[in-house]
Amino acid sequence: MRIMNLPNLPAGPNSLDECVKTYLERRAAGNAPWPHVSTLLTAYMSWPNDQERGNSFVATCLTRLGMSSEESAKDLLLDLRVNTALEMFGGMNALANVAFDQLSAEIEQIQRRWLLVADIFQLVVDMAYEEPAVLRRGASISKAIDLCECEHGLPGHSQLWGAWSEFRDVAHLLAASAYLAHEGIARACAVEQESILKAIWIAPDAVLALAYGLQEFGLQPKPIAKEPSILRPDELWRVPDNQAPATPFIVFRRLTEAQRDFLNSRRVGQRVA
Repeated sequence: MRIMNLPNLPAGPNSLDECVKTYLERRAAGNAPWPHVSTLLTAYMSWPNDQERGNSFVATCLTRLGMSSEESAKDLLLDLRVNTALEMFGGMNALANVAFDQLSAEIEQIQRRWLLVADIFQLVVDMAYEEPAVLRRGASISKAIDLCECEHGLPGHSQLWGAWSEFRDVAHLLAASAYLAHEGIARACAVEQESILKAIWIAPDAVLALAYGLQEFGLQPKPIAKEPSILRPDELWRVPDNQAPATPFIVFRRLTEAQRDFLNSRRVGQRVA
C-alpha cells in the first residue's frame, strides 16, 4: 500500500459544494495558501512511479521557496497567472536553474495526458452511477476508453491506454482536480485558462477531499463476476486518512443519450480492464 506523505492541513471541505466554493473563492483572490503541499501533490501526480524524478522536483521547488521567507513566497504566488508550471514560478525567474526548467517543461507535456486519464476515470464513475439496466455488464476502463476515442477522435486507442497505464495510480487526484478546473470555467465564466495544475496549487485541500471519495469508489471490487477494482490497491497513491472528509462524497454526471447508445451498441472486447 502506498500513502502520500503530506503535511497536515486544516480541516478541509466536507461536501462537493464546499470544494467548489473553496476553489472559486481562492481563485478570485489569487490565493495559493500551501505551496509546499501543492509541490508534493504535483510530484506525486507527475511521476507516480518515478520517485527519483519526483524527489528532484520537490527538492528544487522547496529550495526555491525556502530562499525567501514563507510569507514572501506566498506573496509571490498571489501574483502568478497559473496556466502552466513555468508560469506558476514566473515570479521567481531570478532563481531559475537548469533542473527546475527541465522538470517544469516535462510537467507541461505531462498535463496533456493528465486530462485523458481524468476523463477516463470520470467516465467510469459516471457509468457506475447509471441505472443497472442501462449498461450491460456495468462500468469498465475499456468502455470508458472506447467512449473517449469515439467522442474525441484523437488521440487514438493506444495513446489512451498508454496514458491510463502511466497515471492510473493517481487517477483519483487527476479526476478531482479536473472537476474543479471545469467548475472554474462553468461557474465563474473564467476568461483565464483553467487547468488541473491550477486546481492543485489553489485548492489542494479541496482536491484531496474530492479525491478521497473517488479513491474509495475506485478501490471497491466490481460487482459483476467479482472482477478486481478499477484502481490497484497495492499501487494507488492514497489520500491520507487525516485528509478525509467527515463523510466521503463523490461527483458523477449523467450519461447522455448518445453515450448510452454507443456503450450499449459497443461490442464487448477481450481486453481486461
